[in-house]
Amino acid sequence: MTPSPTALPVPDELLPDAPLVWAALQTAGWSAAALDDLLGVGARAHLDRDELAPLLRRTEGGSPLEVLARLFVLGTEVDLKQARKAGVPETWLVPDGYGVGAAVRLQPVVHGGVEVLVAHDPARAATRTRPEQVLGVGAASLTLAAATPRASVGRTLDLGTGSGIQALLADDHSDRVVATDANPRAAAYTRLSAALAGRDVEARVGDLLEPVSGETYDLVVSNPPFVIGPGNGYVYRDAGLDGDELCRRLVQQVPSVLAPGGHAVLLANWLHVAGEDGDARVQSWFGEDVDGWVVQRELAAPEDYVTAWLRDTDEGDRFDELYDAWLDWFALRDVEAVAFGVLAVRQGGTGRVHLDDAPQPVAATWGEQVPLFFPRQDALDRGVLTRAWRLRDDVRLHQVAQRSDEGWLADSQLLQQESGLRWSGGVDVYGATLLAGCDGTRPLGDLLSVLASSAGISDDDAAEQVLPVVERLVQQGFLVP
Repeated sequence: MTPSPTALPVPDELLPDAPLVWAALQTAGWSAAALDDLLGVGARAHLDRDELAPLLRRTEGGSPLEVLARLFVLGTEVDLKQARKAGVPETWLVPDGYGVGAAVRLQPVVHGGVEVLVAHDPARAATRTRPEQVLGVGAASLTLAAATPRASVGRTLDLGTGSGIQALLADDHSDRVVATDANPRAAAYTRLSAALAGRDVEARVGDLLEPVSGETYDLVVSNPPFVIGPGNGYVYRDAGLDGDELCRRLVQQVPSVLAPGGHAVLLANWLHVAGEDGDARVQSWFGEDVDGWVVQRELAAPEDYVTAWLRDTDEGDRFDELYDAWLDWFALRDVEAVAFGVLAVRQGGTGRVHLDDAPQPVAATWGEQVPLFFPRQDALDRGVLTRAWRLRDDVRLHQVAQRSDEGWLADSQLLQQESGLRWSGGVDVYGATLLAGCDGTRPLGDLLSVLASSAGISDDDAAEQVLPVVERLVQQGFLVP
């Protein structure tokens, strides 16, 4: 069956000819870099604003790559003869005006040096999102990809796979990948994307952990439908549970499928309610047999939160009505703010949960910090003085100096990480001197004694001044075991 222009495609029906499409893409020289050269690096911004004219001008030559870009990226019509010449099977085409269009869209994504191709439903910025629609790769997907550890593992679970982007990326460093979603169309798209590039991903349909009951995984990643609000109209974002219950339930249940020492990385929203501690709320979700790390990336006022999500689905003339209803819903629950962040879980812990407020720009990939974070907390529990610490290689010390009669006098000093979460923080001259000696060969207590002697103060006074700073630097990964 060939879908009509107004119907959403049936991904499973496109699966048999996926190898033909992949061959056509490869013959035309399709890649993320080639498309950037063809369309320009600002192509995504043009597409988000529905500005097709600049992209149509850049693809008017009729080459196979230009034809494929018009079909699968721009979502515009081409002549049937052009599509055939480019190698696109007619099962992947639909009537569109006086020509043909593509049944689906294809989005190349490069992350951490790995390139994958994500198939998803057609969508235009000016067209309202449909309830069961499977969207392409957006900001939330990239946030989770950035926070995912990429060390080689045996088994990875992508829970709530959506377009399949996390599963496709995980295939590069996993012996086996299982992807699940409550939306059958999402699972079907994951199978389609995997088939296009010959990747080995098993896609299952079911709610939360039901499809993998009784199994264990070394790594679990999840971009669940975490949006908090009164509706359940959009499968990709609305769980249909009250408040932040979906995220709470997921954090509590995911340890049951984690192998010993395994890690889970999840995206979540959680509420800050009047009279409650929002930080304590999310920390309470973690069980006593796991350790947790909450990296809060945003804290939005209800009106800003609602506006962002209504724009995401382009509600148009329904905006005012839905805005008021959503804000009223928050007001009834005394919601003061909605937090967004990354939640990391380590199986086999003691119930220790640490929260970091990290609104700063972070590296495009920082997932390597997840498995390193928990051993640092273990080391902190054992005390920092007897351990030899090493200053991380990417840490830089920035100084601001003022001119004086004796030359330049350092006025302030700032430590800055160039990778990972890119923490930064001030440090005094004593702290900077101590850190310079942290090369992993001498215990911190010995270095502290040398510092105290040079400053003319007792070891106890030096420890009182410096230890809180050192503990923070270990917490944030400036100093590593």
